[in-house]
Amino acid sequence: MSERPTGITILAILQLLSALADLFAGVLVLMDLVPLGILAIFGAWVSLIVFILGIIGLVLFYGLWTLKSWAWLGALIFSIVGIIIGIMDPIAGILTPAVSIIIVIYLLFPGTRDYFR
Repeated sequence: MSERPTGITILAILQLLSALADLFAGVLVLMDLVPLGILAIFGAWVSLIVFILGIIGLVLFYGLWTLKSWAWLGALIFSIVGIIIGIMDPIAGILTPAVSIIIVIYLLFPGTRDYFR
């Protein structure tokens, strides 16, 4: 099982797009171009956390793209956290948790994990 399936390729690309969005959002927050509301009391910390999430996302993209064994678990955990955050964050809307749920379901399909060994 050395060739990456189309589904995993799509997951990797979704992860890349999400990571790039996080990095971009981190920069926007740092430049004070995004209203944070109540989170404004945390200032640059919000930017740093979002930026770090973007870096983690880039690492997960690499792992998914190259079928690294650790990427399956990392993407699963990252997506479950994304579901929780998406449900609690009204700004995320329905799209963020919906995509994360789809990723979790796909990762848990029988045989998907076998590509990451």
